[in-house]
Amino acid sequence: MQKRSYYGLLSTVSLSAFGDAFGLLAMEWLVYDLTGSKVAMGALALSSMIPEQVLRLLGSPLSDRLPRVRFMACLAVLRLLALLLPLGMGLAGHLQLSQLFAAASLSGACSALFLPTAMAVIPEIAGTGKLMRAFAIIDGCKGAAVLLGPALAGILTAASGALPALGVNAVCYMAAIAMLLWLPRMGKPAGPPAAAVSVSGYLREVAEGFSFYRRFPAMLTIMMMAAVSNLSSTAIWTMMVPYVREVLHRNAAAVGTLSTASALGYLAGLGVISIMGEIKQRRAVMLGSLGLSGIVTMLWGFIPSYAFALFAVSAAGLMGPFFSSLSSSLHGRLVPGQLQGRVNSVRFLIGGSLSPIGALAAGTVAELYGVPVLLIAAGLLPVLYAGVALRLPGLKALDGDLSVLEQRDRQRQEAALTGNASM
Repeated sequence: MQKRSYYGLLSTVSLSAFGDAFGLLAMEWLVYDLTGSKVAMGALALSSMIPEQVLRLLGSPLSDRLPRVRFMACLAVLRLLALLLPLGMGLAGHLQLSQLFAAASLSGACSALFLPTAMAVIPEIAGTGKLMRAFAIIDGCKGAAVLLGPALAGILTAASGALPALGVNAVCYMAAIAMLLWLPRMGKPAGPPAAAVSVSGYLREVAEGFSFYRRFPAMLTIMMMAAVSNLSSTAIWTMMVPYVREVLHRNAAAVGTLSTASALGYLAGLGVISIMGEIKQRRAVMLGSLGLSGIVTMLWGFIPSYAFALFAVSAAGLMGPFFSSLSSSLHGRLVPGQLQGRVNSVRFLIGGSLSPIGALAAGTVAELYGVPVLLIAAGLLPVLYAGVALRLPGLKALDGDLSVLEQRDRQRQEAALTGNASM
């Protein structure tokens, strides 16, 4: 039963990632065709990110309150409906910019809880000793989907236009929904029934998702690292279509190839991690991957060639798993099971908190100064943050045996309970 659940979840996440590679390129290409504006590209990203961030904050308890697999199926259905709006209007010859923005908003709102809920399921079906491997396999399958998806999406868009790529995304979501409905039912997470929870109780559940980071401030620093990295990545990939068309003078196939090169680097990074096994010096590895990725991005801004762009996105992809897989395994190990959904939602909320700024700044900077200047600025930010974080002593607590950190947290909680009882 556990194997069926795990591999079914693996297939669902992979199908979603594969389809999203088609949908993202198609929507960006359509917006740029309709407007030719870099600011509009940034606005498209914002229209997805703002609802996503709001729902991650306000909807975080739902992942711990509702049956998680069925909840994911409902979210996937809504995302499918969001795709069908521009697809249907485009096929009818009445596609408008507002329809693309509406679809991006609804899709972003649903994606806010889709992946955090999936991440919350993994500790239920994988033992504590297998968490690192389980998360790495999930990352690897997502990487494989993203490896194939963008290249095929680029070829399809270059040959037939963006609407067929949107159609592929819709078909992938139909398959993902079928897979989720096929999975065995899992027990509802422990907690009060939805009807019995007041508004104040619901808000307390939202706050409980943040309580983890108060207890583990080093993990908050890690998630701020993710926020800076995602700001940089969002700024870069939001402007990838204008960069390819205006700087490299290539077509949609080149956009897909760059995304595939990034995914290929990511898979290579996962392979290195699997060979290395358990990593004890987590601080140095995570900060090093962040800094090196930034340096490569800065060089990319100075060398505007297609060959170097392929190298840069591959190298940045190679660094990615050293941060993401370690962060996922740390959360899987340290977060209590009944808080997994809420904490994962808050985790992605913090990690994506600066992404809207990245999307907005990307369009403005690229419009005023050009995409190469944007690349230099986007690479400088993670380098500076990694240098500052390296001097923070609190991150040393994440190195070595995590049981020491867990025991220290238990002692603090017991002391707090004792203090409250004496009062």
